[in-house]
Amino acid sequence: MQNSSRTEPPEPILFPALKAGAVAGLAGTLAGGVIGILRSTPHAKTFAVLTGANTFVLGWTYWAVRSTMCRAIYDASPPGTAMVPRDRVLISGASGAIAGGFLGIILRKMPNVVPGAIVWGLVGLGGQYAYNVADARHTQEVIEKMENQEPKESILDRAIRSRWSPVKRLTSKEYADMLKEKLLAVEADIAIANEEIEKLERQKREPMEEK
Repeated sequence: MQNSSRTEPPEPILFPALKAGAVAGLAGTLAGGVIGILRSTPHAKTFAVLTGANTFVLGWTYWAVRSTMCRAIYDASPPGTAMVPRDRVLISGASGAIAGGFLGIILRKMPNVVPGAIVWGLVGLGGQYAYNVADARHTQEVIEKMENQEPKESILDRAIRSRWSPVKRLTSKEYADMLKEKLLAVEADIAIANEEIEKLERQKREPMEEK
């Protein structure tokens, strides 16, 4: 039963499942063609098409079952509750097992139903777990970058800043300090020039006063 407190529309299932099946079918067709050519199969094109059809059914079933399970858990959870990674791993494993068993039934190879369910269930578990690890690592890197706004020095930056380097790359603070020093030097030169001007003016005024 869907929670009535949710206002956002549910995510679609059929169209994304068809897209996932199409991608899997295309990959299966290409892989089947390559395998058929390498094995010198008499009917390589037929083998590639059948492989694509099987992978289409597998991908479509997997994504449809997984989306349905995710929606069921989402609807049963309180608003604002996020699905934990462990649930996604279990759902992906169960979806892979169902898809693998369903493919065996479609092909009318009943002895392959259980092995197919086990194999594709493990594939679903492993794939989702690997994705969760990669996503958690990426999220941690983003958080660290947000907390530490100072960019890390590259090897080139460290080499340039070395005392053995003939050139030196200044930081923003060092560049600002250098400009301040130059400004102070210019102000000192202006003050000295003003003193010299006043001195010359006094020297001009003294003969006129004596007259």
